[in-house]
Amino acid sequence: MNTDELLTKYHNGEREFIATDLADACLTERCLAAIDLSQSQLTNANLSGSDLQCANLSATVLTRANLWRSNLTSASLVSANLNQASLIRATLIGVDGEGACLRNTDLRLANLQGANLSHANLMGADLRYADLTGVNLAGANLSRANLTGANLSQAELRGVTLKKAIFDNAYISEVCLLDVDLSQVDLRYALLK
Repeated sequence: MNTDELLTKYHNGEREFIATDLADACLTERCLAAIDLSQSQLTNANLSGSDLQCANLSATVLTRANLWRSNLTSASLVSANLNQASLIRATLIGVDGEGACLRNTDLRLANLQGANLSHANLMGADLRYADLTGVNLAGANLSRANLTGANLSQAELRGVTLKKAIFDNAYISEVCLLDVDLSQVDLRYALLK
């Protein structure tokens, strides 16, 4: 299916596009709210500026996808592969990304308030100045992640892996660090409250 067919069907009321191959597709600045693209192939797709509120992207491959400034509020990214994707300034409020792969993903200035990223792999992710207020990161892997200037107030960090993560000027308030190995983490420049 090509993008024109998908957009025509979407505008005619169809929402289910499960296991669709849209690799390299250009879907910028599109309204695709509540679309079901679960188990689809969206490698290298350009979805920048698109409205994907309440979209089902579970088990979808979004490797190297461009989601710059996209709105993914309340979307499902359960077990999705977003390795090396660009989500700069994306809105991910309330996203369910349990078990998602976000290795080396660019989430600078993203809004992830209240998101569920439990057991997600964020190894090497760029989370500079991201809003992670109230995010569930229990059991997540944040090794080598860059959290410079990120807001982690009220985040759930039980059992998170933080090996060599960067916390320069990160705001950490009302956070429980039980079961967290801080032996290779430098918190000298974090803002702890």
